[in-house]
This record gives sequence, C-alpha cells and structure tokens, in this order.
Amino acid sequence: MHKRKIVFATIEAGGGHKMPALAVNESLNKLFPGKYDVRIMDFMKDLGCYKIDTLHKDTWKYMLARPVLTKGMQTMASITGPVFREGFKSFISPFYDYLLDYLRDEKPDLIFSTHYFNTLAISHVRTKYQIKVLLINFLTEIFDINTYWYLKDVDHYIVASEEAENKLLKMNFPKEKLHIFPYPIRTSFFDISRSKDEIAAPLGIDTSKKTLLITMGSEGIGSLDKILIALLKRDFPLNIIAVTGKNEELKLEIEQNYTDKDQNTNILALGFVDNINELIYISDFCFIKPGPATTWEVLSFNKPIIFYRSAQLSEAGNINFVRKNNIGYFVGNHPKKLIQILDTLINGSALEECMKNYSKINIENGSNLIASFLDDILERQILQPSP
Repeated sequence: MHKRKIVFATIEAGGGHKMPALAVNESLNKLFPGKYDVRIMDFMKDLGCYKIDTLHKDTWKYMLARPVLTKGMQTMASITGPVFREGFKSFISPFYDYLLDYLRDEKPDLIFSTHYFNTLAISHVRTKYQIKVLLINFLTEIFDINTYWYLKDVDHYIVASEEAENKLLKMNFPKEKLHIFPYPIRTSFFDISRSKDEIAAPLGIDTSKKTLLITMGSEGIGSLDKILIALLKRDFPLNIIAVTGKNEELKLEIEQNYTDKDQNTNILALGFVDNINELIYISDFCFIKPGPATTWEVLSFNKPIIFYRSAQLSEAGNINFVRKNNIGYFVGNHPKKLIQILDTLINGSALEECMKNYSKINIENGSNLIASFLDDILERQILQPSP
C-alpha cells in the first residue's frame, strides 16, 4: 500500500523552527503508526542549497547577538512588508531549482513548513510549475506576526493564539485558511522516569538548595558575565545550571571563571543537552530567553520564568503573557533586577504565589491536535480528489 508522504520543512536557525515539527511528527507516529512516510528536513540544506542556507544561518546568528539591530530591521520590515517579501524572494531564488527537482522526484503529498523562506519558495514553485502538493504554514511565533509572514498562497495557515489570528485577519488574510491550535510540544517531553534526586546526583546538585536553570537557547547566544558575577557576589544558597547549547566558548568561559568557587552558589555549565526536560523538572525557576519553544516548555512544567532580554520584536508577546498572568518576570540583562527577583523567590513568598497563579491558567499542548488535523486533511483529499 502506498504511504502518503508528509514533509516537515524546517530551517535550523535556532530551535524555534524545528521543535514544533518534532512535536507534530512524534504525535503523527504515535496516533497513526506506520500510516505515513514522514520526514523532518532542514530543508534548504538537505536539498543541497548550501550557499543560501549557510548565508542565512550565519546572518541570523549575527542578528541574534545584536538585538537592537534585529528589532530595528524588523520594525522596518513590519512597515514595508511587501517590499521585504520581494527582497526575500530574490534572496532565496537560487533555491527554486533545488526545490523543483525535489518536488518532481519525491512527490510529497503534504508539506508542513515552519519557516517563511520555505513557504515562499514552495508557494512560488508549485504555482509556477503546477505541482500538486498540500502546503501548510505554521507560524512559530505565538502572539505576533511580522507583515512578511503574510503568506496567503497556502492551503492552511496554523497559528497558536487568537492574537496572531486577529492580526492576520486585520491584514485581510482569508479566514477559511486560518486554524488555531495550542503550541505543540513533544509529548515525550513530559515522560520523566527518574526522580529529582536521581537526575540531580550525577550533576552534583545539592537538592537542599533551590535550583535556577539558565538557558540561552540552542545557539547559546547571550552574555552572562555580569549576571554570574552578581550572583556569585550575592552568594545565594543556590544551584545554577547554565546550559549554553551549541556555544562551546560560553561553556568553557563559565567553567574557567565561575564554577570553581567555594561558595553557597554552585554553578554548573552544560553544553548542548538532550534532557532539557529533566533539567526544567528539577529546577525551581528558570532564567531564559523569551523564544516561543523554550517559553512554552518551561510554562508546561509550571515553573516561574525570569526572562533575559529579547532578541526580536515578536518575543514581546511571550513576556507580556507571563507577566500578565503573574507567573514570571522580565529582568533583561540587568543583574540587580535579577538579584531582587531571586531574593523574593528564595526568601519570600513569590515562588508560592507563582504556583498559585499557574493553577488559574491552562497551558495546553497542540501536538496531537495538529497531527489529527493533518490526518483529516489527507483523508478528505482521498475521499474528494481534485478534478
């Protein structure tokens, strides 16, 4: 029996575009085992368009390290959305030939795109060459949308909030193509088989102290010098787990300068980890960048969030959501603010209050819902084939 092909077209410029694909893919395999031929692809790279892919990823890393520049560019893009879209189309145009060959050779039935470069390219190629493939765009930002994400030449457009939906509708996006589902997280992310003591012991974590998890995202972009110096100076009875992702230089810097301290504050540096779920689980609160994937992972474990500075405009919605519901704080890159917040969490009643506020909200997981939606789309296409 021919299996229908589903492709998750991501671009691994940070984890925000890949993690939703992993989540929905996992749910597809769980809910419909063996039914589909499913592939997760770092799309440009895997199709062989290395030059554009590398240039894009290197540029994005450069931008992430310069939030003021990034936000300025995004403000300009928001004002002149159609102009930026045309510029992006020109930038990715060398990718079209690679994509055309792939679509003709592999003939996927459905493409779930988590990056607008992929969506732009697929939309252009399938229209120009009349290639039949279902195209679903997933908006990786939860509450916001830049105008260059206005991509109406898709079959379905998935967003994770009413705020994002309303912004698209105000831009006259076709309502019949819009669908709201909760942000997807891998269901296996919540499979914690070890106790907190079993997780903490190999790391040298003293479970009699509170634990702060610091993560700067998969790329590990951010400066922690001022933060760590201030924390060591304050000397809280505290474990600090600093996850630096792919940034090995940052990990080495922390190990050399901040971990060999005979103080109450114990700092542990880790690089790229595959058990961030366990680290969130054993932590009492988390100091993170306000990207959508990390934010929703921490929220799903009901941990108070302390936000580091945002790297782009769209992350403001995540900060506003946390502050509005009184389940976290924003300190940016200001050590004094972080020290004040930690003091209330460790020595005051703030931790208990955050946990009470978590009980008032419902953080849902959309991975199974989206997987079922994809299955329904493909089933209806079989029952009602195009003329």
